[in-house]
Amino acid sequence: MTGTERAPSPLRQVLTEVREGRAASLTQLAERVGVSRDEVSAMVDHWVRKGRLTVDDLGGACASGGCGSCSSGHGDQPGCGASSPADRPTLLAISFRRNA
Repeated sequence: MTGTERAPSPLRQVLTEVREGRAASLTQLAERVGVSRDEVSAMVDHWVRKGRLTVDDLGGACASGGCGSCSSGHGDQPGCGASSPADRPTLLAISFRRNA
């Protein structure tokens, strides 16, 4: 990088990371960009509103009763730690829109 070039903003980095398929999750995307997961989620929302990214709901990540096998499961509670279907994690696919 020359003295006149700027590093891309975190907002632009999120778009680039998704376009190039470098991150498999919001947590991984946040680590790659160097911001919190909440910040990267807000940035993805920004790009969705601008029409540059799409987010597709792939359905619930846990079985209706939970798996109970992940570290957030306790006793008979769902593995995701959620007690109701509305609180369970949902798998999302974030994609770059080529025609935007």
